[in-house]
Amino acid sequence: MLPKFELYMPDTMEEACRLKAEGAEVVAGGTDVFVNMHGGKDRSGKVVDIKNIPTLQGHTFDEAQGLDLGSLTTHREIELWDVIKKHYRAMFEGCSRVGSVQIRTRGTLGGNICNGAPSADSIGPMLVHDARVVAAGPAGEREIPLHNFYLGLKKLDLRPDELLARIRIPAPPAHSGSFYIKYTRRDAMDLALLGVSTYVELTGDTLKTVRIALTTAAPTPIRAFETERLLTGRPAVEGTFLAAGKAVLQESHPRSSWRSSAEFRLALLEELTAQALRQAAAVAKEA
Repeated sequence: MLPKFELYMPDTMEEACRLKAEGAEVVAGGTDVFVNMHGGKDRSGKVVDIKNIPTLQGHTFDEAQGLDLGSLTTHREIELWDVIKKHYRAMFEGCSRVGSVQIRTRGTLGGNICNGAPSADSIGPMLVHDARVVAAGPAGEREIPLHNFYLGLKKLDLRPDELLARIRIPAPPAHSGSFYIKYTRRDAMDLALLGVSTYVELTGDTLKTVRIALTTAAPTPIRAFETERLLTGRPAVEGTFLAAGKAVLQESHPRSSWRSSAEFRLALLEELTAQALRQAAAVAKEA
């Protein structure tokens, strides 16, 4: 049973930011906040519902500029948008694997980012597509690379009086592709035991650009920058992908839990990294 709380539904950023600064819990889809409240984790007694704020709504794609996504964009909207499956395959794979249809219809990208769960399905794909988030508050807007947004477990580069307003993702160049693999015990309504997102840009059969993001492999979703540097300029062949699987182990720090041991996650990571790179390269060759 939910505890009693005061509900505010502002239609301006100014009021929402003020309420957040006063300690109110921010809710968009509610798929995380209300669960936490039910479990007694959030005790502020105030909830600010931000769904009515125009600044946070809408999503567009421009072939030169890429994606401009309001933080209220839902996983279901991403899943059903043809642009995503065509140009941002990893995002399609990630958002289509979140929870159930009901959760994807309610849950938002902004909420997933700000919840900061190590297993979040949408974050890894956005990381490999070089996403930037826009934090907005009384002092104006700040644009932050998503890979710098996480300061630690459940710690964000977001001030008490700021909201995450938008997500901006560059347009992918020709001969590029991405992929996301989520390893779970069942097909739906399950958190990832491990998630690997990859992005490659090819020049002929050479890896011009490589990005790798890992989920449930560290306290926060992370980029594997050292492995990316190792792969850049190498041929897009099986030996390179297998070498990446071994290299990425040095950048991951999975923990053991009741759902999986750290050792099992590391064994998965080596195989899934090679597999995800293989798939991203195949997408790039068809682009």
